[in-house]
Amino acid sequence: MKKAMIAAVAAVVAGGAFAACSYEPAPAAKAAWAYTWKFTGKTTDAVALKDTVIPGGACGYEGSTIKGQIVRVPSSLKIQGYTAYCDAVCTDFEALAEEQEIFYQVKPNKLPLSGGVAIEVANVIGKKAKNYEIAGVATFDGAVDGVLGADTFEYELVFAGFGKYDKKNGRPSSASGNFAGTLSTTWYVSKTRCAEAMVWDCTTLTYLIESNPSVAFGKWNFKFNKSMAKKLQNDKAANVYQASYKKLPKWARYWLNNLAD
Repeated sequence: MKKAMIAAVAAVVAGGAFAACSYEPAPAAKAAWAYTWKFTGKTTDAVALKDTVIPGGACGYEGSTIKGQIVRVPSSLKIQGYTAYCDAVCTDFEALAEEQEIFYQVKPNKLPLSGGVAIEVANVIGKKAKNYEIAGVATFDGAVDGVLGADTFEYELVFAGFGKYDKKNGRPSSASGNFAGTLSTTWYVSKTRCAEAMVWDCTTLTYLIESNPSVAFGKWNFKFNKSMAKKLQNDKAANVYQASYKKLPKWARYWLNNLAD
């Protein structure tokens, strides 16, 4: 399944997903920005109920076993990643481009993600211009079994918060707040099964009905990543993947490397 996942991720981003920083004309000092993002909270996962055995009866009926239904259960959520922007100024934080973003899911299971953050509000505020307000939407897509276009999921998370503004360098230094949104559907994946989780009928609590969108909520934050920004600024890294490589978990490096090819 891992090999299928790797091939599928590579297929989606054929031709390369990350653009290199291109400075024309040469930028001022410390023009490149890079940030570490984290979305931590709750969503749902899937579990299989125990198999139901129907005993045999008269007339030679041998009985049967109904494989356990897949149901949705509460679970932890953790998504993190990195964004970068070349030759930025404070108002351009709204213009973060997805070709310089990289995200991956750690919980409820480990998977590479495509997509990223879209900033809709980004203002310097405060009595001494040292505060920052920010809001936007994070959209992340993934494939649960390596068959893109079939067994896929999507997060759509609205986030907002406050942060600190670095007047000396003309950039946001950090921000944090809350997010809430949806997970398109919840998948159960094992060596023998791959299926969407179902939910209980709210009236009878006995029948399972077709899946519908699930919830995702929690806290988020970003922090300026000095080392990554320096690598991009000095052309020691062509894109956000190369700049963040050593910071990525080992299990994600090979999968996400396909995004940078």
